[in-house]
Amino acid sequence: MPTPQKEQIVKEMTDKFGRANGIYLLDFTGLDVNITNELRRNFREANIEYKVVKNTLAKLSFQNAGIEGLNEYLTGVNGYVISYDDPTLPAKILDKNKEVKERVKFKAVLFEGKVFGPEMVEKLSKLPSKEELLGQLVGMLQSPLVKLANTLNTAMINLINVLNALENKKKE
Repeated sequence: MPTPQKEQIVKEMTDKFGRANGIYLLDFTGLDVNITNELRRNFREANIEYKVVKNTLAKLSFQNAGIEGLNEYLTGVNGYVISYDDPTLPAKILDKNKEVKERVKFKAVLFEGKVFGPEMVEKLSKLPSKEELLGQLVGMLQSPLVKLANTLNTAMINLINVLNALENKKKE
């Protein structure tokens, strides 16, 4: 029987799941309070949310948000790591903390609208961040333009040097 509290949770999680670029499902069985608090603190500092929601409410939230493919992983106890900006950031944060990484068991990840199994989390932690990729793109786009400008500048300098030499020769 739906209660107003459960309806509010589904509404809130539907909004969060709908806005997310990356959602990581993890099994938090065996995590003690200290590790969980450290995990939450690390995520909070990076503007990432960590939520624990009942599976039935998560299923409804995924359905309302139009997300498919995660229902088969909704067994047991699940924590949801929700990233809005950079979908690789949660994997990078967990990769930095070896103790947490060894204890956390990933079930699945929704990365930019596609569902992957736990083997993908390790690969995601090795990907460059969105800012790094944008920086590389700008560098790649800028390089040919800089080379063209230098080539044109060199040709112009050579022409000026030739004209100056010709002027000096005529003066002599």
